Order: sequence, then structure tokens, then C-alpha cells
Amino acid sequence: MPTLATTHSLNNYPRLSITNYRDQLRQAGKANKIDLNYKYRNQSYSYSISLTKTACNYGNYRYWWLCPNCSKRVSILYCAGAYVCRHCIGANYGSQLQQPIDRLFSRADAIRQRLGWQSGIAYGNQGRPKHMHFTTYYKLVTEHDRLVQKICGATMQMIENNKGRASYER
Repeated sequence: MPTLATTHSLNNYPRLSITNYRDQLRQAGKANKIDLNYKYRNQSYSYSISLTKTACNYGNYRYWWLCPNCSKRVSILYCAGAYVCRHCIGANYGSQLQQPIDRLFSRADAIRQRLGWQSGIAYGNQGRPKHMHFTTYYKLVTEHDRLVQKICGATMQMIENNKGRASYER
């Protein structure tokens, strides 16, 4: 049986994305750090975060943060007092904390959204979207139907397990 997710998510932390500073970095040209001044939980912080850049295949450069704690090259820093990378915080992405059945529901909903269908497996097949190739449509519908069968099987398994517990507790 898969282990249950018990840790915290990156959604709980304020983010600092390098893309928010793209225009500022292009104007500065040879910027190698950005100065931050902010207040977090009634404590003031003022320090610089180093930058690095890599050449892109199509020209120009892509900028990266260097984590103040471990010096890893990252595109997003998370505020846990000071801004650090996700590895230093020890937090997971939200999708890593999902239970197996939740992942099935998420994938089925992603397919339904791509097909332009209403969210939720109870609504069934609502037809092929205009301009979608038949092969793509049938591939997505086949995967959706397979996921719905897995969801129904897992739900029935959970019901059977709970029936056994309920009769045992009486």
C-alpha cells in the first residue's frame, strides 16, 4: 500500500520568481545580484541574492537565482524568513502530496479540461471538440475511460475495506 503524504507543501510559502525581475535584469545588463528589503512576520530583512546566467540556444541569456543557503541555481525562491530554494526548506510540490486516488482524479480532470468537458467523472462523454483530430480524441477518451475504471475500482476497494472495519467494530 502506498505511503500517506504527511509533509508540508510549497504552496504555504511566499514565492520569489526570477521571471518577475526579467525586465529589470535586461535593463541592468550585467547585474549579478538583487537587493531585497522586506518584512516577514514582523521581522525586517535586508540582504542581496546573487544571480547567475546561462546562454540560451536561441541567443540572449536566462537568469537564475543562487540560493543564499546552498548556492544551487534555481528559478524560484521561497520565503521561510529568508528566501531559500525548495531543497533547503524541505517542502514538496502540491502534486507530490496527493494520495494515489487523488492523482487519478487530477489526471482525469486534466483530460476532461483538454476535451472541453465539464469537470467530474459523473458527467460522461460529451463529444469531440471542434478541430481536434480523431486519433487524439480517441486516445484521450481511452485514457479517460481507463482512469474512470481505476477510480471506480479503488472506490469499491475502499468501500469493501470500510465494510470490514464497520462489522469488526460492532
